[in-house]
Amino acid sequence: MKIAHLISQYYPHIGGAEICVHNVASKLVEMDCEAVVVTTTPPSPDHPDLPYPVERLHPKTNGILARMPRLGGWLLRRQLEKLQKRHSFDLWQVTMGWPIGVHTVRFFKDSGIPCVLRCCGEDIQKVPEINYGYRLDNITDRAIRTAYPQFDAFVALTPTVEQEYLELGIPNDKIRIIPNGADTAGFAMTQPSSELRKRFGAKGKLMILTTGRYHPKKGFDLIPEIASKLKSSGFDFSWVVAGPGTSNLARKYPAAAENGVVCSEDFTRSDSDDAFSLPPKSLVALYKTADVYALPTLVETFGMVLVEAMAAGLPILTTTAPGVDDVIADGETGLKAPPGNPTGFAEALERLLKDNALRNSLGEQAQAEAKARYDWNIVTQSYLDLYKATIDTL
Repeated sequence: MKIAHLISQYYPHIGGAEICVHNVASKLVEMDCEAVVVTTTPPSPDHPDLPYPVERLHPKTNGILARMPRLGGWLLRRQLEKLQKRHSFDLWQVTMGWPIGVHTVRFFKDSGIPCVLRCCGEDIQKVPEINYGYRLDNITDRAIRTAYPQFDAFVALTPTVEQEYLELGIPNDKIRIIPNGADTAGFAMTQPSSELRKRFGAKGKLMILTTGRYHPKKGFDLIPEIASKLKSSGFDFSWVVAGPGTSNLARKYPAAAENGVVCSEDFTRSDSDDAFSLPPKSLVALYKTADVYALPTLVETFGMVLVEAMAAGLPILTTTAPGVDDVIADGETGLKAPPGNPTGFAEALERLLKDNALRNSLGEQAQAEAKARYDWNIVTQSYLDLYKATIDTL
C-alpha cells in the first residue's frame, strides 16, 4: 500500500499535526507500506534523514490559494496530478482541511483516488467567544460545508470533532476516531530532575505544571486567580507554566509570581533532540519532575498535552471543555472541573493536592491508559485499518 500525506507546512515547522504525520508515516514504513509526505514548505538546509521521502509543492501555493483561489486551485491540481502519475498512490490523506483540503478534494474525486481528511482544530471547530475557527468567516464556512463531505473517510481526534463532522452532514460510518499518539517509551525512560525542582523553587514543595502556548482558548489567564485561592487556603507550591508566549502571562499578571506562578519559554528543541521531538527532552523531564498537571482550558481539539502528562504518569486536573472531556475520564485518569470557573478549579486542585493516595492512583491509571491507547504503534495501526477499509469500499 502506498499512502500520500498532504500537509501545508512541514519541517522545520514542528507542531502537533506535523508530529502526527511524521510518526504515522514512519510507522507505516516499519509496517512494510510506502509513505510519502507532500508539502508546500521549502526544504531546510538542516533537513533530517527520514525513513520516507518528502515531495515539495511550489512554496507559493498557499499564498496563491489565499489571494486567488481559482488560480491557486488550478496550480495545486496540476502539481498533484504529476505526483500521482509518478507514484501511483493508493490513497491520499490530507491533514488540515482549510485551505488545502477544500482545494484538493475535487481532484481526488475526479481521479477516482480514495481520500481521507484529518482536521486539526481551527479548520473544523469554531468558538465565537474567543474568535477561534476559520469557519467564523461565512465564505470560508460555505466552502468547507461544500468540500469536506466529498472526502471518502474522516479522522476525528475525539468525539467532539466527530460531532462537528456530523453537523456538516457527514455520515457517521465515514468517520473514524483516531487520537494523537505519544512516545510512551521515551517518557518511561526519562527520570525526574532535582535541578528542575531547584530552578523553579519547588524543593520541598509540590510542583504543579501547565504546558502549552499562551492562547485565549487555553484558559491560562485563570491561573493567577486559581493560584491566589490556593495560597489563601495555605498551600505551598510552585506552579510552572511552560510554553511559547507564557512570558506574556507573567507580564500581564505580575502579582502571580507572589502566589507561586513561574512562567518559562525555555523548553524548546535542542541539539540532543531528534528533528521531530515534541515535546523536547527538556520538557519531558519537566513532566517527569512535576507532581500534578493542571490545564484550565476552555476548548481543545484533542489536548495533546494531556496525553503527554498521562505518559509521564502525572495526576491530572483539567476541565469538561470540548475536546478535553473526551480524553480524561473523571475519577479514573484525572479529575475535571467546569471550564472558565476559577473557584471550581481551585477546589478540585485542593482536593488533589491534599490526597497523596488519589494522586498516585490517578497517575498510575493515566500512564496505563497512555500505553494502551496512545502509543504510536497502536495509533498507526488504526490509520492503516482505516486506509484498507476506505480502499476496499471504493
